[in-house]
Amino acid sequence: MTDLYREPGLDVYEKVHYGMGDHVREVEDILSWYRPTSTRVLDIGCSGGLHVIEFAKRGFAATGIDVEPSAIERARKRCRDQRIDAAFYVLDIAHESLADLGRFDLIYSIGNVLSHVDKSCALRVFKKIRACLATDGIFLFDVLIIGSHFPEEIREDDLRIVWQRTLNRITGEISLKGIFLDAGITEDYRVWGYGIEEATEMLIQSGFCSIEHSDRLDFSNPGTRCATPVCLRFRAHAKEDV
Repeated sequence: MTDLYREPGLDVYEKVHYGMGDHVREVEDILSWYRPTSTRVLDIGCSGGLHVIEFAKRGFAATGIDVEPSAIERARKRCRDQRIDAAFYVLDIAHESLADLGRFDLIYSIGNVLSHVDKSCALRVFKKIRACLATDGIFLFDVLIIGSHFPEEIREDDLRIVWQRTLNRITGEISLKGIFLDAGITEDYRVWGYGIEEATEMLIQSGFCSIEHSDRLDFSNPGTRCATPVCLRFRAHAKEDV
């Protein structure tokens, strides 16, 4: 089995998910509603740095963190090769502090990164993120969603991936098998899903307000039209410091 989040499997991961410039479109989706007065952004779970570099190209002071050293080295090499000014750090969001990174106007974590964090750590992680946001900052993330119905197989025909899923409703843990058809690779993951109300309550407890969710990254469709969404994006604002 090849771990797609580290070398050499990272080549497969990026080809499948970002081979058609999807990271550029995702940054453009965010910028369709994010109108910053300041420009410090942080990517949690940045992998090979594609989104961070795209933000940096657009004039943002961009930083990326990831738990995987080989992914961070790839991101740094990209910056050197392209002469891009961005910062990357190896950091485990579940167990390490973010305080030394400073404060950010936008913190985002997309690609269901936070569903890979053990649910027992999730509230603590949200509070760490809140502490690193500027007073009027925004936190954007997505997570896998648990609804009343939980499809046990998801087919992403455009990406040629089949996801087979088993849910423990007591813990929220999902045993996930990804079958990457074109690459001939099967990956097993241990991830966690959230109910919409559960994720919203955790954000409130962490000091966030004006919480929205959408099945689109550009938030052109608030809420969701799908009865059983696989994942949702959440957008939350930091409350003013007391």
